[in-house]
Amino acid sequence: MFPLTSHTIVKNEENWIKPALLSVINQVDRLLVWDTGSTDKTIELIKSIESPKIEFKQCGPVRLPSVASRHRGQVDRQYLVDLRNEQIRETKTDWFLLLDGDEVWPKKNLLQLIKAAEQAKPQTLALVNRTRNAVGDIYHYLPDEKGHYQIGPWRGHLNIRAIKKVADLKVVGEYPLETYTVGGRALQDMPESLEFVDTWYLHLTHLRRSGWLNSWQVVDRLKKFKFWQRGIEMKPEELPEVLR
Repeated sequence: MFPLTSHTIVKNEENWIKPALLSVINQVDRLLVWDTGSTDKTIELIKSIESPKIEFKQCGPVRLPSVASRHRGQVDRQYLVDLRNEQIRETKTDWFLLLDGDEVWPKKNLLQLIKAAEQAKPQTLALVNRTRNAVGDIYHYLPDEKGHYQIGPWRGHLNIRAIKKVADLKVVGEYPLETYTVGGRALQDMPESLEFVDTWYLHLTHLRRSGWLNSWQVVDRLKKFKFWQRGIEMKPEELPEVLR
């Protein structure tokens, strides 16, 4: 199996965190799952998955001395970026997978992404893949032409989820606009170092989420709801196995 570490940082993701983790757990070697102060059942659900692969950590600033001194006990936007850099430092595999608490992979799609990482060109630093953004429920998703993300020459519902760990890889900015950079350049602005993989994961960002604990999360998440939009019906066999 191609060695791979997954990176997950969550807060109040009880609705989707368990299927998200279970959708990748058999295909990765190690899951770094860090919680930043959940008050719902997120932690309980993570701990209910009995696997030595999961390395769970509660990451309030007092728990992470290497970056805590800059944040005065608060989990803020910049602190989340510091946590992502800490996860990079703790990664021992050549590649890692970004997995948010609302992202669920069909098995064959994840295997396709992993195979692409294994066969990537030496100069490739990251893989670009599609997302299917669920709308209304898990059985419907927005058409690709509704996506306006631009990564290199590709446009649509896109994201970067597989990244090669190199010496000068660093996350900069503030959540939710943080950027993975190499040599000071954002990965999405380095088309010569990207490969496109025509596969997708199910992104549940537009569906109902768990509790909101501060104003910036409320604004960010309310903007994502798209109840008024109609989606394409998912074929039953396309739905991620953990959601069937």
